[in-house]
Amino acid sequence: MNVLDKSAIRECTSCQICAIICTHNAIHIELNEDGFYRPVIDYDICTNCGLCTKLCYKFDEKIKLTVKKQLEKTLLYAAWSNNDDIVKNTTSGGLGDLLAYQLQKSGYKIVGCVYNEDKVRAEHRIAISEEERMSFRGSKYIQSYTYDALKEIVANCRMEKYAVFGTPCQIYSLSKLAALKNVRDNFFFVDLYCHGCPSLFTWTKYQQFIKDKKHINKFDQVIFRSKVRGWGAFVTEFKISGQSFYGQNSFYELFFSDQVLNEACNKCLLRSTHEYTDIRLGDFWGKKFLNNQRGVSAVSVISERGEHLFEYIKEMDVFIDHCDYGEFLPFQSWGKVHNPNVHLREALFSSLKDPNQTIIDAVKILYRYQCLRQKIVRYMKYILSLFPLKVTNTIKKMI
Repeated sequence: MNVLDKSAIRECTSCQICAIICTHNAIHIELNEDGFYRPVIDYDICTNCGLCTKLCYKFDEKIKLTVKKQLEKTLLYAAWSNNDDIVKNTTSGGLGDLLAYQLQKSGYKIVGCVYNEDKVRAEHRIAISEEERMSFRGSKYIQSYTYDALKEIVANCRMEKYAVFGTPCQIYSLSKLAALKNVRDNFFFVDLYCHGCPSLFTWTKYQQFIKDKKHINKFDQVIFRSKVRGWGAFVTEFKISGQSFYGQNSFYELFFSDQVLNEACNKCLLRSTHEYTDIRLGDFWGKKFLNNQRGVSAVSVISERGEHLFEYIKEMDVFIDHCDYGEFLPFQSWGKVHNPNVHLREALFSSLKDPNQTIIDAVKILYRYQCLRQKIVRYMKYILSLFPLKVTNTIKKMI
């Protein structure tokens, strides 16, 4: 079939570009019953032209994986800004912020992700001013709503330059669009070393649990990964009336269980290729920077356009260390497949969709399914979290 069929929709990455590119307005985006954005097709309007499938990852049988020889030719850096304000307000070493700054200075409109507290969702927006660009700081660990930003990009990409920051699947679809319209030179792409996107319900349940516990209706700011306990900790910070408080780890417990990710994330090939982007960013996990608590960015400089930009970054106040992929990739989801337990996944989604159950109820279900090894690791992490940060880091280094 040329049109998106039901199986493709079920395993859709939800880059959402199909709804924009459809010339017959036969596709719109909705949040489905499991908390993922999905295309909804009006088959009475659809002409089966196949335009949507040309940009859809699920219909591409020629995904170009980046093999070892190609990786060896790709520059990998560990880097961080020496500006404390930048590092404090970003998730890793602040290199994404520096790249966005330089790209904006070079005439690009910056496309990045913000958290919309009013709609309780992440969404991509287009920044023109410095203030708008700075709102993109910090990772958002949920699927973003991209429709509005994409609509403007598709309409104006022949006349404007866009630097787009997003997940590999989002960048893939835009790279296909750029090739289709022959406007690749008007784009700069920065994607991420991606683990996958969890159901939005994991987040909506979690933030509602915190609101109920604190007896509030709205947060002034949400920081998905605060560095209050160091860079390597996954602590969510909520701000209201100038005060900060910190949430439990229940959201990340579900996220990193790999049981509630988008189906397309389980066997995603795009997280294992550099073919569709100019630069890829991530956290430089691993032994090399275990004692660094400020944050370290991993930067893969891939295209000539990316190399040219990074030359400007080197002139800024940054620390840069050329590294080997063997020090980095084993600690990423590169080349990995997630294999969720079917029965556990069903039980978790049943809990997440039940208005009478909280995020804690879902986590308890997860715990019941854990094997002995998983339970031991969980208890060890809990015990470590009780110690001061310096003690925790020393123990981690010994382990």
